[in-house]
Amino acid sequence: MTTHDDVSRFKTSGPWRELARAAADMVADAEQRAGAEMHPRLGGGTRLMLALEHRISDDIDLFIRDPQWIGYLTPRLNDRFESVIAGYEESATALKLRCSTGEIDFIVSMSLLGLPDEHAPAVPFALEPVDEVLAKKLFYRGWVLTPRDLFDWQAVDAYSPAGHVAKIMPGLLRRERLDALRDALQAMTTSRAAEAAWDAIRAPDKPALDVSIQWALEQTEHYARTHGHRAGPTATGRQDPGIEH
Repeated sequence: MTTHDDVSRFKTSGPWRELARAAADMVADAEQRAGAEMHPRLGGGTRLMLALEHRISDDIDLFIRDPQWIGYLTPRLNDRFESVIAGYEESATALKLRCSTGEIDFIVSMSLLGLPDEHAPAVPFALEPVDEVLAKKLFYRGWVLTPRDLFDWQAVDAYSPAGHVAKIMPGLLRRERLDALRDALQAMTTSRAAEAAWDAIRAPDKPALDVSIQWALEQTEHYARTHGHRAGPTATGRQDPGIEH
């Protein structure tokens, strides 16, 4: 069983820090060759772990603004880091690098909330605000929401001031996205893979999956009422999230 001390130790000295150093070296190499600055921002589950200490997260998700950086980073065109990369997946807007201790994802994505960057000691990248991390998960990935995304959603809601998340999300999640989010949650209720993924989350405070799904469905209804519409029977307007992060 994962304890709060386990998460705290992992946050301080887990292998994600080795990944972060490798990613920083890759960024520095790309910037040197491009003669420009990339300004990547750390998001995803590891960024939330730094703020919330809610679960253990292994991977590095770096958000960048310009897709041209993918060409400087991909092992297809750059063999400088082949000793630390075991494999990769590439698209026009995302690059996943598999390493021995985890994965490094470079994802092209603009800010949704326009909040200022944050910073933490001994982290070589600017940090996305917690609200921005959740906004990206629900806006871009709601139709393929994962159990980890659901767990993170609850953690952010609990961490934020009372009612804060419920105030900012309805403006982003219009009907088609709420429909897609609801469909993804409903699919989890009968998915053995979702159960296994939920059980694999390393966290000290983890409610039952069905309880969390019901909580999230209630949130989607609240978001819908806030904007004067209810979730419909089907999901449309889905956006390709690129490589999963």
